[in-house]
Formats: sequence, C-alpha cells, structure tokens
Amino acid sequence: MSLGRVSAVAAAIALCGACSGQGSGRAQASSAPQGEPVTAVGCPTQAAESQCLTIAANGKVYDLAGANVDMSRNVGVSIRGRAAGEATECGLKLTDVKVEYLGLSCGMAPDPYGPDVKDPYR
Repeated sequence: MSLGRVSAVAAAIALCGACSGQGSGRAQASSAPQGEPVTAVGCPTQAAESQCLTIAANGKVYDLAGANVDMSRNVGVSIRGRAAGEATECGLKLTDVKVEYLGLSCGMAPDPYGPDVKDPYR
C-alpha cells in the first residue's frame, strides 16, 4: 500500500466520524470556481428527506448525484473531480467524477434477513 493511499485512508477514518450529519439538503452559499480540482475522502451520506447523496470535505458539501456511488458497499470513498461552478440544493456540483472505494467501513449493511431477525451485535 503506498504512502498516499495510507494517508487517504487515515484521513477518511478521521473524517467519517463527523460526516454522518452532512447533506441536509441545502447547498452552501460559496461555490468552488468552475474547473477547480476537487478531492474528497470520507463516507458519502444520503439524506432521506431530500434524496441528496453528498460528501463533506474542506468545509464544503459536494453533490454526488452524477457520481454513481454504490451505497450498498457501505465503505468510504475517495472522490476526484472538477467543480462545475454551481450549487444544487444538495451541495456543490461536480463534473468528471472518479470514485475509488476504500477499505473503510461507513456503516452496517442492510440486514439480509429482514427486520424480524435479531442480530446480537446491534
């Protein structure tokens, strides 16, 4: 594992504990300049009330609507893309998004046995 990858995983671990409240459905007033490179590492969050899929990094919330993030994996991601120069109701819009899945757990997978089966570890 390269030093850069170890650093990205370490950053994701530090960020994931704080990212559970992101994605409130309101974009931040400031936006990144169009074409600016963006890298975000952490746990993507899907807000139930707004259907927004977001990730927080560098004090900003990014809209991952077009990133095709597979939430069923329940792992952290490293997102690389470019700022589109505009904000949606979910966050700052990105273009040319590349997603890398990390080995960091972001939550429990849906219960394959349904809600009636009790898992002793929950």
